[in-house]
Amino acid sequence: MKKYSKGLIAGCLLALALTACTGGGLTNGNAGSSGSETGEGTGASPAASSDGNASHDGSKKTIVFSTFWQDPKYEEAKKEYEALHPDVEIKLENVDYTDATLEADMEKYVTTTNAAMLAGKGPDLLEMDMLPVDSYMKHGLLTDLSPMMAQDNSFKKADYFMNVIDNVRAGDSLYSMPLSFFLMGFAGDEGAIGKTGVKVDDQSWSWADFTKTAKSMTATGGLPSVLSYEGPEYLLGEMVSDNYSLFVEPDGRKAHFDSASFTGLMKQVKGMFDEGLVSKIGRGANAYFQSVQINSPKDYLESMQVAGLQMKMFAKEDGDHMKLYAKPHAQDTAAGGYFKTYRSVAISENSKVKPEAWDFIKFMLSQDIQSAATTTGFPVNKAAYAIQIGELKKQGAFKSAEEGPLHGSMIQADGGMLSGLDTYVNGAVHPAQDNKSDKMRELIITESKAYFAGQKTAEAVANLVQNKAMTYLNE
Repeated sequence: MKKYSKGLIAGCLLALALTACTGGGLTNGNAGSSGSETGEGTGASPAASSDGNASHDGSKKTIVFSTFWQDPKYEEAKKEYEALHPDVEIKLENVDYTDATLEADMEKYVTTTNAAMLAGKGPDLLEMDMLPVDSYMKHGLLTDLSPMMAQDNSFKKADYFMNVIDNVRAGDSLYSMPLSFFLMGFAGDEGAIGKTGVKVDDQSWSWADFTKTAKSMTATGGLPSVLSYEGPEYLLGEMVSDNYSLFVEPDGRKAHFDSASFTGLMKQVKGMFDEGLVSKIGRGANAYFQSVQINSPKDYLESMQVAGLQMKMFAKEDGDHMKLYAKPHAQDTAAGGYFKTYRSVAISENSKVKPEAWDFIKFMLSQDIQSAATTTGFPVNKAAYAIQIGELKKQGAFKSAEEGPLHGSMIQADGGMLSGLDTYVNGAVHPAQDNKSDKMRELIITESKAYFAGQKTAEAVANLVQNKAMTYLNE
């Protein structure tokens, strides 16, 4: 998995409006597009295809699959699928970027892909992680995968984490299939929390419940705060993007920030910081909980070790009993944990090889393709997840990353911790912080600073956010 900042993506990619797109080939793309080029010169855009869908070589059908990053997982799937289906060619197209030009390359990829899709000349398959899914949906550029799933007798919903798949739908429609996902939650030391004598019901708690629990925990005289965070504006931004659908309608055309729900959330966050329940002293500091993103079963064990090390350094607790806790949910939403999709794939509405493209998506969801322990992200395939858990338990221990904070030390594959992870994988129902909410998150962080600094009222900030949000949504 490539590492890059949220700010970079939010700033250079996801605010792009489709109506502002212009064409042009990406001069540093890898393999060229099927057939003749649609851009100028010989540098093909990885988003372009000569007929807008796929080329045909005799009876062989070609599926053009566009991504920004080169991904060995896709290359493996292509090789194995083509071996089983000699009448199909998977043409992987990605960007040959450099670190020096990464921001420009990313922006150009999104702009070029947008233009190609609007012109009906886009690829058949697209990885949507860096592309504006909502905008594509509004313009009718993506295929609804739900009918394909329903009509395909070989697609058994029981084989997959439908708690993830079903919760990235737009109404009854599914326009982008997640191949894997991350868990978003809190890391906390059961030992330190147990000393407070306060029961933590993270399976059902709302932020209001969290506030009550936090007051009880800090009243015991243990650690001074319950959660550490960069600042109130950042926590507010995260809470809104975690519950994006409460403030922005599914079609992305109407915002509801000028509401009691939003001003109430602002006041709630301010109250938690004013009372010291959440402290502005950085992650991993002197608090019972810290926010974490868990990328895989193996990463879960390593992340808890790192969090435990931070507990020892900052909170002076032993940090030996770290575990994952679900993040509190908004008052107006159902109980359940948070997840972020990774490697989401969509089919162009203009593709002429939709059945083949769907079959390849299904293949990428298969147990064999998803079960490799080196894969980043929790697999959507349940059997693949079970295999990863079983192999870790059998392995018993593994070496941490040499360049990480644990410096290559051995990590025990605790069977109890791994078994307990099932609750959080199956209970994740809220999609968090994807590309459709990053721009709004940045807006809220910027504008709410005046409220938390006492310079503006919550209502004044809410009206300002509402106006700017509506402008953004209707660009």
